[in-house]
Amino acid sequence: MKRICALLITLAAAGMLLARSPNVPLDYWGYAFLERLYSKGLFTSPSWHDRPLARHQVARILEEIHQISSELPQRLSQTDRRLLDQLRGDFADELKTIVKQGRPERHLYTFEEADSKIHVDLYGRFTVISNRGGQFQPEELLSETTLGGILRGDLGGRIGFYADAQNALTRGAKDLQDADENFDVSRGSPVVISGPNLFRDRALAYFVWEKPWLRIQAGRDEIDWGPGLHSGLALTRNMPPADLIRLSSRFRRFSFSSAHIFLRSPLGAKYLAAHRLDIVLSPRLLFGVGETVVYGGRDIEAAYLNPLMLYHVAEHHLGDRDNNTLFFNLTARPFRGLKLYGEYFIDDMTSTRSLTRYFGNKFAFLCGAAWADPGGIDNLDLRLEYTRVEPFVYAHDDSINTYTHYDKTIGHWLGPNSDSAFLLAGYQMGRDFRIETTFERIRKGAGEASTIARPAEGERKYFLGGTVEETYLSGIRLQNQIRRDLFVAVAYTYSDTRNLLRQPGIKSCDHLARFELYVNY
Repeated sequence: MKRICALLITLAAAGMLLARSPNVPLDYWGYAFLERLYSKGLFTSPSWHDRPLARHQVARILEEIHQISSELPQRLSQTDRRLLDQLRGDFADELKTIVKQGRPERHLYTFEEADSKIHVDLYGRFTVISNRGGQFQPEELLSETTLGGILRGDLGGRIGFYADAQNALTRGAKDLQDADENFDVSRGSPVVISGPNLFRDRALAYFVWEKPWLRIQAGRDEIDWGPGLHSGLALTRNMPPADLIRLSSRFRRFSFSSAHIFLRSPLGAKYLAAHRLDIVLSPRLLFGVGETVVYGGRDIEAAYLNPLMLYHVAEHHLGDRDNNTLFFNLTARPFRGLKLYGEYFIDDMTSTRSLTRYFGNKFAFLCGAAWADPGGIDNLDLRLEYTRVEPFVYAHDDSINTYTHYDKTIGHWLGPNSDSAFLLAGYQMGRDFRIETTFERIRKGAGEASTIARPAEGERKYFLGGTVEETYLSGIRLQNQIRRDLFVAVAYTYSDTRNLLRQPGIKSCDHLARFELYVNY
């Protein structure tokens, strides 16, 4: 097996001699704007739910938007056009066919020679967090300062690369003098403490190799699959960055993607293999299907490295001891401006037992709607999403196979035995100012992905049985782009929790306030 791994690394390294286009980070502001334009029918992409997208994929989307909006200019408001101009400027390197590309983004330093181009950017974020209320005694006042740098480039049209390193300083944490530095993966990402200061670092770094029909990425990155706004169910940004090998192939009406991910666990070697197929059934209908499997405690399995192999079959031939899942998602645009979507996730299922009562039938689903310009009101966005995760989803009877990376769930942040109803209304006032209001109800019962794999007694599951923590959140957020890539935002959330930490009768009413200043240069 070690020889197989060495061969794969050698092939990947050789392939990088032909690579070029890095990914667009998951926290990039343009994803939310493109989601709005997708709802308005301005583009159709089979890989839209397989993020992060490569920069050249976003460029193709922008070219399609340009073509459709040129023929149907009424589909874009004046505010949409101004945001689109800024988005085009951010992808000026990739856009070759659009005459009006927008003002290119600024970089700290750019090196350009022949067919090679390298950009260097610095960014910083300063955040003040104030939490007051029943569960914050005494009240909590934190400041977080994050500094980071990005290096990305394309060397001679052959090697594409991306590196992003940041360090975050937190001050004001309670009982910091008694805290310990953390390098135990079961307690999360590393934490370094120096006096009153708490430091957390984070890094992404990878290379890409690319041909028109195939793209290979190797290195450390994030991944986010599915149509959900709040989160997905299979692979989500709730999972910290991980080392991975990712293959993707995109055609006009379908895309295929697979990844082999190296997970972190205190129990030893742990891996996740995943693949998905997305098909544009019609310009208004997008269907996706995929599998994942978590396995560990041994060397890499060649069957799971095979991107075309059905993991369900492979697991059976490897002893039926791993954590295999299956998921489907469907997105429809019944009319311009409205997007309906859903995702169904099957962790385990047997047809010989009750689908709703037997603990071994474990599933989750989400459904939602995104409506751009409802009632003809330009620049208004409405979003409604409901998610339900059944008991024991993501858990496994072998603890090495739980659906976790570090101490985080790879799937939905809710975890098992929970649900969420979420409503968002956002209004864009010109290119730079946005206001959003949100309301959410979260219910959480007993169980976490890493703790409980079956009922304490019997075989029946009870969704939200026993004492349930119930939280109602009402919030407002204002954001202004003072100048290009310089953002300031303030947010306030009122939280009303019943049965706090699942303790009967314990209530907490809390006020959560946040100020943030972000700049990318």
